[in-house]
Amino acid sequence: MKRKHLLDYLTLLFGILGLGAMIYLLSSFSLNIISKNSCDIISSVINCSKVVTSNYSTLFGIDWYYYGIVFFALIILLSLIRLFDRKEKDKKFAAIGIFGLSIFGAAVAGYLIYVELFLVHHICIGCTTGHIAIFSILIISIIRFVKYKNTV
Repeated sequence: MKRKHLLDYLTLLFGILGLGAMIYLLSSFSLNIISKNSCDIISSVINCSKVVTSNYSTLFGIDWYYYGIVFFALIILLSLIRLFDRKEKDKKFAAIGIFGLSIFGAAVAGYLIYVELFLVHHICIGCTTGHIAIFSILIISIIRFVKYKNTV
């Protein structure tokens, strides 16, 4: 792995991690492939079922993890463009796209963290994994723009 691509590989890695977490939630709560209580830890705080089935678990009638799947799929696609497209214009467009998506994603994740902590009073491990992935991608994007502001 070339050192100059390290940030792109890390973005791809966190994109895959976030997508995996969202697919796990989809598999548990919509597809019933995995037991719904598989990520419920015997605790008064950590309980995915309470979060994912709460009144705050959807936007326009669509579960949040569907939005997460689309978000992380776009991050992965843009990361692959950064890694394998030879055109600098496309790489720059992908970097800007990742940065914009990560800012938006971090804002949404901040809201969802607030909902978990202060409205639902439970934490979902799958959701938290997605939040960590989003904030990691944002940090990587900031580093990319600060370190390589002329070459993105």
